Amino acid sequence: MEQLKESRIWLLLALAGTLACTACGPNVIEGRPPFIGISGMHLQGDTLAADFRIDNQNGVAMNIQAIEITVTVNEVTLTRENRDYDLSIDANSSEEVRVERLPDEFTRELLASLENREVRSLPFQLAGRVLTQEDGYLRFEQKGHLYPVPGRPGHFRSAVTQAEDLRREDPL
Repeated sequence: MEQLKESRIWLLLALAGTLACTACGPNVIEGRPPFIGISGMHLQGDTLAADFRIDNQNGVAMNIQAIEITVTVNEVTLTRENRDYDLSIDANSSEEVRVERLPDEFTRELLASLENREVRSLPFQLAGRVLTQEDGYLRFEQKGHLYPVPGRPGHFRSAVTQAEDLRREDPL
């Protein structure tokens, strides 16, 4: 009888130990949308180039198959990218994507007003989604301001003021 009691105690201790180890184990983040920000933008000749930093906030690799990014300033599209893509980002890592386009006259005037310090900053909204092999469509959206880079004519940097709507799009 005493031996049965002792074996039950050992069984309970082993079970409690297993549960404790499982609860304390690593919690791998999966399915979180990437954080995408403007790492730089410059106007050179007839081309507006925007560099976007894509941060994988997951504990597993993210394989991007398509990307949609739109940057608007005062309801006007500054730059846009919508295409298939083949980009693998390791867990908790980042990659850069460059988008180049020919800006219209209004976009040139907006950036010139910023570069000439006629305005202190340009408020922007960056929104879009990525299609990942693992989780389907993942949306992102943020707001911030563009500023001229001192000593570098035609170059602009961003500061994010609010990131929102980072979510997974469920299939219909």
